Parts: sequence; C-alpha cells; structure tokens
Amino acid sequence: MTITSATTWLASYPKSGNTWVRAQLDALESGQQPDFNSLNKSGTHDRMDSSLGVPLGDLSDAETASMLRLSWAVYRPSHGAVIRRKTHRSWSVAADGFPIPWQPPHAKVIYIVRDPRAVVASWAHHLGVGMEEAVEVMGMTKVENGLPDAHGEQDLVSWSEHVTSWLDDCTLPLLMVRYEDMLLEPERELARMADFMDMSTTAEDIANATQACEFSSLAAREIFEGFSEAARPGASFFRRGEAEAWKWEVDAETIDRVCLDHGPVMKRLGYLT
Repeated sequence: MTITSATTWLASYPKSGNTWVRAQLDALESGQQPDFNSLNKSGTHDRMDSSLGVPLGDLSDAETASMLRLSWAVYRPSHGAVIRRKTHRSWSVAADGFPIPWQPPHAKVIYIVRDPRAVVASWAHHLGVGMEEAVEVMGMTKVENGLPDAHGEQDLVSWSEHVTSWLDDCTLPLLMVRYEDMLLEPERELARMADFMDMSTTAEDIANATQACEFSSLAAREIFEGFSEAARPGASFFRRGEAEAWKWEVDAETIDRVCLDHGPVMKRLGYLT
C-alpha cells in the first residue's frame, strides 16, 4: 500500500501574509466570506492530529518528528481532497534526520514571502516589542532542532534561512507567492494558487474571493468578531495590508540592519537592486 498525503502547506515566515492567503482560499472554496473559525481549527495548523492519541511529551524528539509527519499524512479532510495547513516551520533537518514538514507524494507547498522591511514592522506590532528587538529576532539562527512542547513547536530560524530552506531544499512541488504581488494583482495571484492546487474555479469566483478578502473588510470583521490569532488583547491582526508602509513605519537604522542581515536573499527576490 502506497501512503500519500492530502496536505498542501501554506508556509511562510511569520507576518508574511499566510493568514490572508488562507482567508482567500477559504472564500474561494466556500463562495462566501472567509470563516474565521475554520481558519483556526486544529487541522489547519501544523499540530499533530489528536485522534492518534499519542502525547508528544512521552516521546523522544526523533519519535515526535516522525509522529507529526505521520499524523499529517494519514489525515483525510471530511470534504474535498486537500487539507491546507499553515506552518511557520523551516525546511530544516529535525532530530530524526528529516525535515519536519516532509510529506509523502501528492503533498504540495505554497510558500508566501514578503519584504523583510515590512515584516519587521508587522512583527514588532504583533509581538508588542520595539523595532530593534524585532529585527534581532529576524536575524537569529536556530540553535537546536528540539521540539519542546506538546504541539511540536520549534525555534524560528532567521528570515533568510527560512526563505532559502524552502526555496532551495524543499523536495515537494512548490509555488512561491510574493505578498506584494498579491496586493498588486490579487486576482492573478489567487488564480495561480488555485491552479497549483487543482481547484476548479471561474474568473467570477476569483474576483468574488479577492473582494471578500480585501484588508479593509477583514479588519472590520476582526473589530466586530475578534480573531484568535491576534497576539494579545487589543492588538489587531489585520493591520495595514500595504506593500510599502515600512518606508514611514521603520526607522532608517532598522532598515539598514535588515538590508545588512538579509541583503543577498532580498536581491534574489527582487526587494533590493
């Protein structure tokens, strides 16, 4: 018997547009406003399926990594052929010698990337810290591959390492999507993602989904409905949704530091000339 996976990863460094992509795909699939509750149900995140009944705290790091992958591979969604899973993990080797997000055949990856000068502003707001601390976090390298808690969370790598780990090392079929292109040509980019995932859609479906997920609409809904992914009470999750807000939000010293830390990858992605 050949094991296949129904997982399509929506992978990104934090604050790069992952939730916005999930909202658009949810609206496209349902033909309605995105369901904030469905975006946050456990099966859509990179946590182990609780139906396996295996407490991760009782396992070694290597066993935990294996069980996480197995839970994602064997899970089948109640409707449709694909389960879209959000992850901020890098494609880096875990304790058992394989990348945590690895999956059997049929799995795919949509990798969302965003200008790190914009990420640092959004990251600082999300964490409730200053720009200096946010840029330090974005430049940190991973010290160990441990999986310290019951959800299999792991330390972040730097922004540059995260991007290159997925773009250069990932062995699954991968589509890269730039946050800035989603703002500039939302219908085109959503159509690219839908085609990559083999979703049956029309131009009208795409237009309706992108309209339903305009930042102003999502921000308004968050005010009235709340959103569980907000980092803390009173902190909005859907903030500006602008490509170049960093030009007036981020001080020159922080911009220079981001470019110094991540310049080569920024040039590769077209963020620096």
